[in-house]
Amino acid sequence: MNLDRAVDRRTFMERQAELLGFPLTRLRAVEAGDITVADYRRLSRQWERPMTRNELAAFLSHRALWERAAGSTGGMVIMEDDAVLSPRFISVIERLPDGFDLINLETVGRRKFLGRKPAASFDDFRLTPVVREKSGAGAYFLSPVGARKLLALAGTRVAPADAFMFGVARLKIAQIEPALTMQVHLLAERGIDAGMVTQTSIHQPRQKLPLTLSNLPFHWRRSLTQVALLGVQVRRLIDADFRAPAFNEHEFRSFLPIAMG
Repeated sequence: MNLDRAVDRRTFMERQAELLGFPLTRLRAVEAGDITVADYRRLSRQWERPMTRNELAAFLSHRALWERAAGSTGGMVIMEDDAVLSPRFISVIERLPDGFDLINLETVGRRKFLGRKPAASFDDFRLTPVVREKSGAGAYFLSPVGARKLLALAGTRVAPADAFMFGVARLKIAQIEPALTMQVHLLAERGIDAGMVTQTSIHQPRQKLPLTLSNLPFHWRRSLTQVALLGVQVRRLIDADFRAPAFNEHEFRSFLPIAMG
């Protein structure tokens, strides 16, 4: 997905697709300005805090792609326009096994709750069950079944895209390891130049909501999430680890000079 005005990002993704040899279909992303005042008021207050216009626009963009995935025969790979791809990308995508609603292809470098035993292992990658995820909607494979599950909830629930997929919905999720993508600005933090500078306007620091009568629904939803996390913490004693997904920096450092050229 890509904003009409983000021509440099579109070119960046098209260059990678050309080098790796796969077709890339662009979806025009929803702009914050496309959302009417009435829709923003109706949709932005259904999560654990009020959503920003940019967050809502990103959610609506992902939802449009879920609709396409739901009608597909084999699912879809969905990417935002700042995903840097591993040279293994196509080789791995072509061998993804069935059985998962969603497979996360990226890492944002943060820890998450992952199962201790891989669900599937190959020579160059493995699929690790995700017990609890929090962020990472930059690149993922979505099956038709998973898409329909998301859409069934999207009619009455709204949240930031990653929070919706990994928190609101209850999908069967796996993580690719080593991860196949990382966003441009996260690679830059590791000292890896992707040849493009990006700045996210979606995930910005949020102020803590005051405990007022009007904010009680937000605090209530947040409390329910914290209660659910207690069960996930217990699983650390049984079958889950809290760690960052495996990531091979070297393959990105070696591939990027070619992609940038």
